[in-house]
Amino acid sequence: MRFAPWARPFTRAGTVSVPLAAIAEVHHLDQPLAAATGMHFGMLVCGVTKVGIWTSLTGVKRLVAAHRQVAGLRIVLKGRVSGYDELILSVPDAQQLQGRLTAVTA
Repeated sequence: MRFAPWARPFTRAGTVSVPLAAIAEVHHLDQPLAAATGMHFGMLVCGVTKVGIWTSLTGVKRLVAAHRQVAGLRIVLKGRVSGYDELILSVPDAQQLQGRLTAVTA
């Protein structure tokens, strides 16, 4: 993933690479904003966008780039990869991408 220059201070990275072999599960999210919960470092505009790092109360660390009215994916990783346990991302073609990722990681 490559982040826009404005998002880099919130994600603490310009790019994040995750090998396909590190993907355990891929879930489609109609409302990815709701999936990012817990303590966070990043940008939060209530009901509009979340960009940054969210850590749940159970210690699950998520890299989040979620936006209102854009479906997304929850990508669960096998262990901590690139510093994250999960990725929550808004993507315009979420269902198609979920299908492709599921096919190559199954």
